[in-house]
Formats: sequence, C-alpha cells, structure tokens
Amino acid sequence: MPNIVKLYRIANCLYKKGIPLIPYVIQWFIRRFYSSDIPYQMEAGNQLHLGHGGLGIVIHPRCVIGENVTIAQHVTIGGNKGSISVPKIGNNVYIGPGAKILGEIVIGDNVIIGANAVVLESFPSNVVIVGIPGKILRRIKGDDIYVKSNK
Repeated sequence: MPNIVKLYRIANCLYKKGIPLIPYVIQWFIRRFYSSDIPYQMEAGNQLHLGHGGLGIVIHPRCVIGENVTIAQHVTIGGNKGSISVPKIGNNVYIGPGAKILGEIVIGDNVIIGANAVVLESFPSNVVIVGIPGKILRRIKGDDIYVKSNK
C-alpha cells in the first residue's frame, strides 16, 4: 500500500496544476482504504507524519499545517459550527491521539497537544496543551523540546 502522505502530496500537486478529477479520486482512495479524510486542498509543510497510517484522521480542506508536524490517529482538525475559518497549525507540533482542534484558531510552534484534548482557542508557541477544553499544562523551555525534526 502506498504511503498516505505521498498520496496526499501527489493529489495536492495535481490540484495546484489545475487537474480536477485525479486529486478527487486519490482523496476518495485515501478515504476508502485508510479510513481518513485527508483533503488534497489543504496546505501542509514538509515532514508531515500521520501516525498509524493516518487512521481516522479528519482535516478540513482549508487548514494550514506547518513544517514537521506529527498527527496521531483519530484526530479532527476543522471548523466550528457557524464559522468559515479553520485552524492554522505551526511548525514542530505534535497532536496526540483523539485530539480535536476546532475553530478559527492559531497553534504556535513547538507545541504538544495531549491525547483527547479539545482545543477551541489559540495558543502561543512552546507549550503543552491538555484537557477539555484545552489548557496550558506547562511551558516548554528551549532545550526541553520534545518535537524533534525528522530531517
């Protein structure tokens, strides 16, 4: 089976070149065979990693995801009812299993979002977010960064 991120990259490249049908077919393939909704329209930086093959991940097509982001299984990143804006995720972010990131919010760089956290507001860089609703558990110091580059 091909890697889900590689399939997304192919579909996104074709979409940017104005080819309409093939990206949709690739997105359909991802949905059927990987049980994920990874839209070809979203913007994602380099080193995007989807844990457990992207199982159960749902991302809104207008989301912007930064560099070196790890998204665990069963994560939802999308809009909130009544809002047309969606989250923007910074660089070097880890999103734990089952987390929900909803609404017009910005997540800073070097952030860890804990398992099953529900993030409904913007957060600065260098923090650990946990709970329902998401709150800052602690700040991350410069040499205490957990999200390392995959390069």
